[in-house]
Amino acid sequence: MNALKRLRSRLIEDFGFDKFRPGQRRACRAAIEGRDTVILMPTGSGKSLCYQLPGLELEGVTVIVSPLISLAEDQAAHIAELGTAAAILNSSKSAKQIAKFREQIRSGKVEFVFTTPERLQRSDICELLAEVGVDMFVIDEAHCASQWGHDFRPDYLCLHHARQRLGNPPILAMTATAAPKTVAEILRTLRLSDPEIVSTGVYRKNLRLEVQGCDDQADKDQRLRRLLVRDDSLESNQPAIVYCATTKTARRLAQQLDDLPIPTLCYHGRMKKADRAAAQQAFMEGPPAVMFATNAFGLGIDKPDIRRVIHYQIPGSLEAYYQEAGRAGRDGEPAICTLLYDPEDVAVQKMFAGGSLDASQLRTAHHTLCQGLERWGESEGNVSLSDLTKISPAGRQTLKRCLQQLASRGVAAPAGRGRWTCLNTELEDSVAEAIASDARLRSEDRQIALERMVRYATAGDCRWATIETYFETDDSESEPCPCDNCGQRTPSVA
Repeated sequence: MNALKRLRSRLIEDFGFDKFRPGQRRACRAAIEGRDTVILMPTGSGKSLCYQLPGLELEGVTVIVSPLISLAEDQAAHIAELGTAAAILNSSKSAKQIAKFREQIRSGKVEFVFTTPERLQRSDICELLAEVGVDMFVIDEAHCASQWGHDFRPDYLCLHHARQRLGNPPILAMTATAAPKTVAEILRTLRLSDPEIVSTGVYRKNLRLEVQGCDDQADKDQRLRRLLVRDDSLESNQPAIVYCATTKTARRLAQQLDDLPIPTLCYHGRMKKADRAAAQQAFMEGPPAVMFATNAFGLGIDKPDIRRVIHYQIPGSLEAYYQEAGRAGRDGEPAICTLLYDPEDVAVQKMFAGGSLDASQLRTAHHTLCQGLERWGESEGNVSLSDLTKISPAGRQTLKRCLQQLASRGVAAPAGRGRWTCLNTELEDSVAEAIASDARLRSEDRQIALERMVRYATAGDCRWATIETYFETDDSESEPCPCDNCGQRTPSVA
Protein backbone atom coordinates (compact mmCIF):
# COMPACT_ATOMS: atom_id res chain seq x y z
CA MET A 1 0.00 0.00 0.00
CA ASN A 2 1.48 3.36 -0.99
CA ALA A 3 1.76 6.28 1.40
CA LEU A 4 -1.35 8.15 0.23
CA LYS A 5 -3.51 5.03 0.52
CA ARG A 6 -2.20 4.48 4.03
CA LEU A 7 -3.07 8.10 4.86
CA ARG A 8 -6.62 7.55 3.58
CA SER A 9 -6.93 4.44 5.74
CA ARG A 10 -5.68 6.33 8.79
CA LEU A 11 -8.09 9.18 8.01
CA ILE A 12 -10.99 6.76 8.26
CA GLU A 13 -9.77 4.44 11.02
CA ASP A 14 -7.95 6.85 13.34
CA PHE A 15 -9.73 10.17 12.75
CA GLY A 16 -13.21 8.93 11.78
CA PHE A 17 -13.49 11.00 8.59
CA ASP A 18 -14.60 9.46 5.32
CA LYS A 19 -12.96 12.07 3.14
CA PHE A 20 -10.44 14.91 3.18
CA ARG A 21 -11.55 18.51 3.53
CA PRO A 22 -10.41 20.98 0.85
CA GLY A 23 -6.63 21.35 0.85
CA GLN A 24 -5.91 18.57 3.33
CA ARG A 25 -4.98 15.86 0.82
CA ARG A 26 -2.57 18.17 -1.01
CA ALA A 27 -0.94 19.32 2.23
CA CYS A 28 -0.55 15.76 3.53
CA ARG A 29 0.96 14.62 0.24
CA ALA A 30 3.54 17.42 0.34
CA ALA A 31 4.45 16.52 3.94
CA ILE A 32 4.84 12.83 3.09
CA GLU A 33 7.09 13.81 0.18
CA GLY A 34 9.29 15.84 2.53
CA ARG A 35 8.52 19.21 0.95
CA ASP A 36 8.40 22.53 2.74
CA THR A 37 4.72 23.47 2.85
CA VAL A 38 2.67 26.57 3.71
CA ILE A 39 -0.98 26.00 4.64
CA LEU A 40 -3.43 28.90 4.46
CA MET A 41 -6.82 27.74 5.70
CA PRO A 42 -9.58 29.56 7.57
CA THR A 43 -10.20 28.88 11.21
CA GLY A 44 -11.98 25.58 11.76
CA SER A 45 -11.07 24.08 8.38
CA GLY A 46 -8.86 21.28 9.71
CA LYS A 47 -5.26 22.53 9.57
CA SER A 48 -4.13 20.32 12.46
CA LEU A 49 -4.89 17.13 10.56
CA CYS A 50 -2.40 18.24 7.90
CA TYR A 51 0.48 17.51 10.29
CA GLN A 52 -1.12 14.92 12.57
CA LEU A 53 -1.92 12.46 9.79
CA PRO A 54 1.49 12.46 8.06
CA GLY A 55 3.20 12.72 11.46
CA LEU A 56 1.70 9.35 12.40
CA GLU A 57 2.88 7.84 9.12
CA LEU A 58 6.45 9.20 9.00
CA GLU A 59 9.30 7.81 11.04
CA GLY A 60 10.71 10.19 13.61
CA VAL A 61 9.37 12.87 15.92
CA THR A 62 7.08 15.64 14.68
CA VAL A 63 7.95 18.94 16.40
CA ILE A 64 5.18 21.53 16.65
CA VAL A 65 5.93 25.13 17.56
CA SER A 66 2.78 26.58 19.07
CA PRO A 67 2.67 30.12 20.50
CA LEU A 68 -0.08 29.36 22.97
CA ILE A 69 0.10 26.90 25.85
CA SER A 70 -3.62 26.09 25.82
CA LEU A 71 -3.52 25.24 22.12
CA ALA A 72 -0.67 22.81 22.69
CA GLU A 73 -2.59 21.20 25.54
CA ASP A 74 -5.72 20.79 23.41
CA GLN A 75 -3.88 19.29 20.46
CA ALA A 76 -1.78 16.98 22.63
CA ALA A 77 -4.97 15.73 24.29
CA HIS A 78 -6.47 15.00 20.88
CA ILE A 79 -3.38 13.07 19.85
CA ALA A 80 -3.53 11.09 23.11
CA GLU A 81 -7.09 10.10 22.20
CA LEU A 82 -5.62 8.48 19.08
CA GLY A 83 -3.45 6.33 21.30
CA THR A 84 -0.25 8.21 20.44
CA ALA A 85 2.19 9.76 22.90
CA ALA A 86 2.79 13.51 22.84
CA ALA A 87 5.17 15.60 24.95
CA ILE A 88 4.68 19.24 25.92
CA LEU A 89 7.77 21.30 26.64
CA ASN A 90 6.82 24.81 27.68
CA SER A 91 6.62 27.04 30.74
CA SER A 92 3.43 25.38 32.00
CA LYS A 93 5.35 22.24 32.94
CA SER A 94 7.38 21.67 36.09
CA ALA A 95 11.03 20.67 36.00
CA LYS A 96 9.99 17.14 37.00
CA GLN A 97 7.46 16.95 34.16
CA ILE A 98 10.00 18.29 31.66
CA ALA A 99 12.55 15.69 32.78
CA LYS A 100 9.97 12.92 32.35
CA PHE A 101 9.04 14.12 28.85
CA ARG A 102 12.72 14.34 27.88
CA GLU A 103 13.27 10.74 28.97
CA GLN A 104 10.24 9.60 26.98
CA ILE A 105 11.57 11.42 23.92
CA ARG A 106 15.01 9.88 24.35
CA SER A 107 13.51 6.39 24.63
CA GLY A 108 11.55 6.79 21.38
CA LYS A 109 8.10 6.63 23.01
CA VAL A 110 6.98 10.07 21.77
CA GLU A 111 5.64 10.81 18.27
CA PHE A 112 4.74 14.50 18.71
CA VAL A 113 6.52 17.23 20.69
CA PHE A 114 4.83 20.57 21.37
CA THR A 115 6.96 23.54 22.33
CA THR A 116 7.26 27.31 21.88
CA PRO A 117 9.74 29.40 19.87
CA GLU A 118 11.07 30.80 23.13
CA ARG A 119 11.68 27.33 24.61
CA LEU A 120 13.61 26.26 21.49
CA GLN A 121 15.91 29.23 22.01
CA ARG A 122 16.26 28.98 25.78
CA SER A 123 16.89 25.24 26.12
CA ASP A 124 18.94 22.44 24.57
CA ILE A 125 15.82 20.60 23.39
CA CYS A 126 16.86 20.93 19.73
CA GLU A 127 19.94 18.82 20.34
CA LEU A 128 17.90 16.12 22.09
CA LEU A 129 15.33 16.02 19.29
CA ALA A 130 18.03 15.91 16.61
CA GLU A 131 19.46 12.81 18.29
CA VAL A 132 16.18 10.88 17.98
CA GLY A 133 15.39 12.27 14.51
CA VAL A 134 12.80 14.84 13.45
CA ASP A 135 10.51 14.03 10.52
CA MET A 136 8.69 17.38 10.33
CA PHE A 137 9.01 20.84 11.88
CA VAL A 138 5.54 22.38 12.19
CA ILE A 139 5.17 26.13 12.67
CA ASP A 140 1.66 26.96 13.89
CA GLU A 141 0.36 30.53 13.61
CA ALA A 142 3.11 31.09 11.05
CA HIS A 143 2.08 34.71 10.43
CA CYS A 144 4.00 35.44 13.66
CA ALA A 145 7.15 34.87 11.57
CA SER A 146 6.21 37.88 9.45
CA GLN A 147 5.73 41.54 10.25
CA TRP A 148 3.57 40.87 13.31
CA GLY A 149 6.19 38.56 14.75
CA HIS A 150 8.78 41.31 14.80
CA ASP A 151 6.76 42.94 17.57
CA PHE A 152 4.65 40.17 19.08
CA ARG A 153 6.69 36.94 19.15
CA PRO A 154 10.13 37.95 17.84
CA ASP A 155 11.62 34.51 18.58
CA TYR A 156 9.75 33.36 15.47
CA LEU A 157 12.43 35.24 13.52
CA CYS A 158 15.03 32.73 14.72
CA LEU A 159 13.19 29.53 13.87
CA HIS A 160 15.35 28.86 10.82
CA HIS A 161 18.29 28.53 13.24
CA ALA A 162 16.26 26.05 15.31
CA ARG A 163 15.58 24.11 12.12
CA GLN A 164 19.30 23.75 11.51
CA ARG A 165 19.83 22.50 15.06
CA LEU A 166 17.03 19.98 14.53
CA GLY A 167 18.80 18.52 11.49
CA ASN A 168 17.03 20.55 8.76
CA PRO A 169 13.70 18.68 8.66
CA PRO A 170 11.01 19.89 6.22
CA ILE A 171 8.84 22.71 7.55
CA LEU A 172 5.06 22.79 7.54
CA ALA A 173 3.92 26.36 8.27
CA MET A 174 0.24 26.93 9.07
CA THR A 175 -1.91 30.02 9.45
CA ALA A 176 -5.44 31.23 8.84
CA THR A 177 -4.25 34.75 8.18
CA ALA A 178 -1.77 35.78 5.52
CA ALA A 179 -1.99 38.27 2.68
CA PRO A 180 0.44 37.68 -0.22
CA LYS A 181 3.01 40.06 1.25
CA THR A 182 2.84 38.22 4.57
CA VAL A 183 3.28 34.88 2.81
CA ALA A 184 6.39 36.21 1.07
CA GLU A 185 7.81 37.32 4.41
CA ILE A 186 7.04 33.93 5.97
CA LEU A 187 8.95 32.22 3.15
CA ARG A 188 11.89 34.57 3.59
CA THR A 189 12.02 34.47 7.40
CA LEU A 190 11.71 30.67 7.64
CA ARG A 191 13.95 30.24 4.56
CA LEU A 192 11.64 27.74 2.93
CA SER A 193 12.87 25.93 -0.17
CA ASP A 194 10.47 25.74 -3.16
CA PRO A 195 7.48 25.28 -0.84
CA GLU A 196 4.10 23.86 -1.70
CA ILE A 197 1.53 26.56 -0.91
CA VAL A 198 -1.94 25.25 -0.07
CA SER A 199 -4.62 27.93 0.15
CA THR A 200 -8.36 27.34 0.49
CA GLY A 201 -9.51 30.95 0.73
CA VAL A 202 -10.86 33.13 3.54
CA TYR A 203 -14.63 33.32 3.06
CA ARG A 204 -16.82 31.93 5.88
CA LYS A 205 -20.48 32.17 5.05
CA ASN A 206 -21.68 31.65 8.64
CA LEU A 207 -20.09 34.93 9.78
CA ARG A 208 -22.05 38.15 9.46
CA LEU A 209 -19.73 41.15 9.27
CA GLU A 210 -21.04 44.54 10.31
CA VAL A 211 -19.79 48.00 11.29
CA GLN A 212 -21.61 50.48 13.51
CA GLY A 213 -20.47 54.08 13.37
CA CYS A 214 -20.23 55.79 16.77
CA ASP A 215 -20.27 59.48 17.68
CA ASP A 216 -18.21 59.26 20.87
CA GLN A 217 -17.33 56.95 23.75
CA ALA A 218 -20.72 57.28 25.43
CA ASP A 219 -22.50 56.33 22.21
CA LYS A 220 -20.14 53.41 21.74
CA ASP A 221 -20.67 52.18 25.29
CA GLN A 222 -24.45 52.19 24.77
CA ARG A 223 -24.13 50.30 21.50
CA LEU A 224 -21.85 47.74 23.10
CA ARG A 225 -24.30 47.07 25.91
CA ARG A 226 -27.15 46.63 23.43
CA LEU A 227 -25.09 44.19 21.37
CA LEU A 228 -24.36 42.07 24.41
CA VAL A 229 -27.94 41.86 25.67
CA ARG A 230 -30.03 41.90 22.48
CA ASP A 231 -31.77 38.75 21.39
CA ASP A 232 -32.01 38.64 17.62
CA SER A 233 -31.19 35.73 15.32
CA LEU A 234 -28.59 34.62 17.84
CA GLU A 235 -29.31 33.76 21.42
CA SER A 236 -28.19 36.28 23.99
CA ASN A 237 -26.21 35.00 26.95
CA GLN A 238 -23.82 33.15 24.65
CA PRO A 239 -19.98 33.33 24.66
CA ALA A 240 -18.62 36.58 23.26
CA ILE A 241 -15.27 38.37 22.95
CA VAL A 242 -14.92 42.16 23.05
CA TYR A 243 -11.54 43.23 21.70
CA CYS A 244 -10.02 46.48 22.99
CA ALA A 245 -6.95 48.32 21.76
CA THR A 246 -5.59 49.05 25.24
CA THR A 247 -5.38 47.41 28.64
CA LYS A 248 -7.06 50.43 30.23
CA THR A 249 -10.13 50.07 28.00
CA ALA A 250 -10.45 46.33 28.63
CA ARG A 251 -10.34 46.90 32.38
CA ARG A 252 -12.86 49.74 32.26
CA LEU A 253 -15.40 47.84 30.19
CA ALA A 254 -15.12 44.67 32.29
CA GLN A 255 -15.92 46.72 35.41
CA GLN A 256 -18.54 48.92 33.75
CA LEU A 257 -20.49 45.97 32.30
CA ASP A 258 -20.20 43.57 35.22
CA ASP A 259 -24.01 43.76 35.58
CA LEU A 260 -24.59 41.81 32.35
CA PRO A 261 -26.77 38.70 32.67
CA ILE A 262 -23.72 36.49 32.08
CA PRO A 263 -20.25 36.59 33.72
CA THR A 264 -17.68 39.12 32.53
CA LEU A 265 -13.98 38.32 32.31
CA CYS A 266 -10.87 40.33 31.51
CA TYR A 267 -7.61 39.34 29.81
CA HIS A 268 -4.56 41.43 28.91
CA GLY A 269 -0.79 41.15 28.86
CA ARG A 270 -0.22 43.09 32.08
CA MET A 271 -2.13 40.61 34.21
CA LYS A 272 -0.25 38.07 36.28
CA LYS A 273 0.28 34.82 34.45
CA ALA A 274 -1.91 32.89 36.89
CA ASP A 275 -4.73 35.43 36.54
CA ARG A 276 -4.58 35.23 32.74
CA ALA A 277 -4.69 31.44 32.89
CA ALA A 278 -7.66 31.52 35.26
CA ALA A 279 -9.58 33.95 33.03
CA GLN A 280 -8.90 31.86 29.95
CA GLN A 281 -9.94 28.65 31.68
CA ALA A 282 -13.15 30.27 32.92
CA PHE A 283 -14.00 31.40 29.39
CA MET A 284 -13.14 28.08 27.77
CA GLU A 285 -14.63 25.68 30.34
CA GLY A 286 -17.03 27.69 32.50
CA PRO A 287 -20.55 28.95 31.83
CA PRO A 288 -21.05 31.32 28.84
CA ALA A 289 -19.21 34.59 29.49
CA VAL A 290 -18.09 37.82 27.85
CA MET A 291 -14.32 38.23 27.60
CA PHE A 292 -13.04 41.82 27.47
CA ALA A 293 -9.52 41.52 26.11
CA THR A 294 -6.64 43.02 24.24
CA ASN A 295 -5.13 41.17 21.29
CA ALA A 296 -3.07 39.21 23.83
CA PHE A 297 -6.11 36.93 24.07
CA GLY A 298 -7.23 34.49 21.44
CA LEU A 299 -4.26 33.30 19.38
CA GLY A 300 -5.04 29.65 18.85
CA ILE A 301 -8.13 29.73 21.05
CA ASP A 302 -10.31 26.83 19.89
CA LYS A 303 -13.73 27.48 21.43
CA PRO A 304 -16.33 26.46 18.86
CA ASP A 305 -19.43 28.25 20.16
CA ILE A 306 -18.38 31.90 20.32
CA ARG A 307 -21.41 33.68 18.91
CA ARG A 308 -20.15 37.27 18.88
CA VAL A 309 -16.82 38.98 18.39
CA ILE A 310 -17.02 42.72 18.91
CA HIS A 311 -14.19 45.15 18.24
CA TYR A 312 -14.69 48.07 20.58
CA GLN A 313 -11.84 49.89 18.83
CA ILE A 314 -10.55 49.55 15.31
CA PRO A 315 -7.68 47.03 14.94
CA GLY A 316 -4.48 47.90 13.11
CA SER A 317 -5.04 45.87 9.93
CA LEU A 318 -7.47 43.67 8.06
CA GLU A 319 -5.22 40.72 8.86
CA ALA A 320 -5.57 41.35 12.58
CA TYR A 321 -9.29 41.90 12.19
CA TYR A 322 -9.83 38.68 10.23
CA GLN A 323 -7.73 36.71 12.69
CA GLU A 324 -9.71 38.00 15.68
CA ALA A 325 -13.17 38.03 14.11
CA GLY A 326 -12.53 34.52 12.82
CA ARG A 327 -12.67 33.17 16.36
CA ALA A 328 -16.45 33.39 16.13
CA GLY A 329 -18.57 30.54 14.83
CA ARG A 330 -15.96 27.81 14.63
CA ASP A 331 -18.77 25.29 14.95
CA GLY A 332 -20.18 26.45 11.60
CA GLU A 333 -23.27 27.94 13.25
CA PRO A 334 -24.23 31.60 12.67
CA ALA A 335 -22.13 34.24 14.43
CA ILE A 336 -21.88 38.02 14.23
CA CYS A 337 -18.69 40.09 14.04
CA THR A 338 -19.21 43.76 14.82
CA LEU A 339 -16.79 46.67 14.62
CA LEU A 340 -17.74 49.77 16.63
CA TYR A 341 -16.07 52.53 14.64
CA ASP A 342 -15.19 55.90 16.12
CA PRO A 343 -12.71 57.95 14.02
CA GLU A 344 -11.02 59.09 17.25
CA ASP A 345 -9.78 55.53 17.83
CA VAL A 346 -7.54 55.64 14.77
CA ALA A 347 -5.03 57.77 16.69
CA VAL A 348 -4.31 54.89 19.08
CA GLN A 349 -3.46 52.53 16.22
CA LYS A 350 -1.31 55.20 14.56
CA MET A 351 0.75 55.31 17.74
CA PHE A 352 1.15 51.50 17.67
CA ALA A 353 2.13 51.64 14.00
CA GLY A 354 5.18 53.77 14.71
CA GLY A 355 8.53 52.71 16.08
CA SER A 356 11.59 51.19 14.45
CA LEU A 357 15.23 50.31 15.04
CA ASP A 358 18.05 52.50 13.84
CA ALA A 359 21.43 51.35 12.57
CA SER A 360 23.29 52.72 15.59
CA GLN A 361 21.29 50.48 17.96
CA LEU A 362 22.18 47.46 15.84
CA ARG A 363 25.88 48.34 15.80
CA THR A 364 25.84 48.80 19.57
CA ALA A 365 24.15 45.44 20.07
CA HIS A 366 26.68 43.73 17.80
CA HIS A 367 29.55 45.36 19.67
CA THR A 368 28.00 44.27 22.98
CA LEU A 369 27.79 40.67 21.72
CA CYS A 370 31.42 40.66 20.63
CA GLN A 371 32.50 42.12 23.97
CA GLY A 372 30.43 39.59 25.86
CA LEU A 373 31.94 36.69 23.94
CA GLU A 374 35.44 37.93 24.76
CA ARG A 375 34.57 38.22 28.44
CA TRP A 376 32.37 35.15 29.05
CA GLY A 377 32.21 33.04 25.92
CA GLU A 378 35.69 31.58 25.48
CA SER A 379 34.81 28.06 26.62
CA GLU A 380 31.48 27.56 24.83
CA GLY A 381 31.64 30.14 22.07
CA ASN A 382 28.39 31.73 23.21
CA VAL A 383 27.17 34.05 25.92
CA SER A 384 23.93 34.49 27.85
CA LEU A 385 21.56 37.38 27.27
CA SER A 386 21.66 38.06 31.00
CA ASP A 387 25.42 38.63 30.88
CA LEU A 388 25.11 40.79 27.78
CA THR A 389 22.53 42.94 29.52
CA LYS A 390 25.12 43.76 32.22
CA ILE A 391 27.33 45.56 29.70
CA SER A 392 24.70 46.83 27.27
CA PRO A 393 23.79 50.53 27.18
CA ALA A 394 20.35 49.45 25.92
CA GLY A 395 17.70 47.67 27.95
CA ARG A 396 17.24 43.92 27.84
CA GLN A 397 14.28 43.94 25.45
CA THR A 398 15.90 46.36 22.99
CA LEU A 399 19.10 44.33 23.06
CA LYS A 400 17.22 41.09 22.45
CA ARG A 401 15.23 42.67 19.63
CA CYS A 402 18.45 43.82 17.96
CA LEU A 403 20.05 40.38 18.32
CA GLN A 404 16.98 38.76 16.79
CA GLN A 405 17.18 41.11 13.83
CA LEU A 406 20.90 40.40 13.45
CA ALA A 407 20.09 36.67 13.57
CA SER A 408 17.57 37.09 10.76
CA ARG A 409 20.46 38.34 8.59
CA GLY A 410 22.97 35.67 9.62
CA VAL A 411 25.18 37.99 11.68
CA ALA A 412 24.29 36.42 15.05
CA ALA A 413 22.48 33.26 16.10
CA PRO A 414 20.67 31.87 19.14
CA ALA A 415 22.67 29.02 20.67
CA GLY A 416 20.00 27.59 22.96
CA ARG A 417 19.51 27.99 26.71
CA GLY A 418 19.06 31.75 26.26
CA ARG A 419 22.55 32.15 24.86
CA TRP A 420 23.85 33.89 21.74
CA THR A 421 26.79 33.51 19.44
CA CYS A 422 28.28 35.71 16.74
CA LEU A 423 28.52 34.40 13.18
CA ASN A 424 30.29 37.45 11.80
CA THR A 425 32.60 39.60 13.91
CA GLU A 426 32.17 42.49 11.49
CA LEU A 427 28.81 44.16 11.03
CA GLU A 428 28.90 45.85 7.65
CA ASP A 429 27.27 49.26 7.47
CA SER A 430 25.17 48.07 4.55
CA VAL A 431 23.68 45.25 6.64
CA ALA A 432 22.89 47.50 9.60
CA GLU A 433 21.31 50.07 7.30
CA ALA A 434 19.32 47.37 5.49
CA ILE A 435 17.86 46.05 8.78
CA ALA A 436 17.02 49.59 9.90
CA SER A 437 15.47 50.31 6.51
CA ASP A 438 13.33 47.17 6.78
CA ALA A 439 12.16 48.34 10.20
CA ARG A 440 11.15 51.70 8.76
CA LEU A 441 9.34 49.96 5.91
CA ARG A 442 7.46 47.78 8.38
CA SER A 443 6.34 50.93 10.19
CA GLU A 444 5.16 52.40 6.88
CA ASP A 445 3.41 49.15 6.02
CA ARG A 446 1.55 49.30 9.32
CA GLN A 447 0.38 52.82 8.46
CA ILE A 448 -0.88 51.64 5.07
CA ALA A 449 -2.57 48.61 6.65
CA LEU A 450 -4.36 50.93 9.07
CA GLU A 451 -5.59 53.08 6.18
CA ARG A 452 -7.06 49.98 4.50
CA MET A 453 -8.74 49.03 7.77
CA VAL A 454 -10.32 52.49 7.97
CA ARG A 455 -11.58 52.14 4.39
CA TYR A 456 -13.15 48.81 5.34
CA ALA A 457 -14.95 50.51 8.23
CA THR A 458 -16.19 53.53 6.28
CA ALA A 459 -16.92 52.31 2.75
CA GLY A 460 -20.23 50.94 1.55
CA ASP A 461 -18.67 48.02 -0.30
CA CYS A 462 -19.30 44.36 0.47
CA ARG A 463 -17.21 43.61 3.54
CA TRP A 464 -16.38 40.04 2.53
CA ALA A 465 -15.35 41.23 -0.93
CA THR A 466 -13.03 43.78 0.69
CA ILE A 467 -11.39 41.05 2.77
CA GLU A 468 -11.09 38.73 -0.23
CA THR A 469 -9.48 41.49 -2.26
CA TYR A 470 -6.98 42.12 0.53
CA PHE A 471 -6.01 38.46 0.72
CA GLU A 472 -6.20 38.11 -3.08
CA THR A 473 -8.72 35.30 -2.99
CA ASP A 474 -12.11 34.89 -4.64
CA ASP A 475 -13.87 32.04 -2.92
CA SER A 476 -17.24 33.41 -1.79
CA GLU A 477 -20.36 31.82 -3.19
CA SER A 478 -22.93 33.43 -5.44
CA GLU A 479 -25.60 33.52 -2.72
CA PRO A 480 -26.26 36.90 -1.01
CA CYS A 481 -23.39 37.96 1.24
CA PRO A 482 -24.02 38.00 5.01
CA CYS A 483 -22.65 41.48 5.69
CA ASP A 484 -24.43 44.67 6.66
CA ASN A 485 -23.67 46.37 3.35
CA CYS A 486 -25.15 43.54 1.28
CA GLY A 487 -28.23 42.65 3.31
CA GLN A 488 -29.61 42.27 6.78
CA ARG A 489 -30.34 38.54 6.71
CA THR A 490 -28.92 36.10 9.21
CA PRO A 491 -25.83 34.28 7.96
CA SER A 492 -26.33 30.77 6.68
CA VAL A 493 -25.01 27.72 8.45
CA ALA A 494 -21.85 26.34 6.87
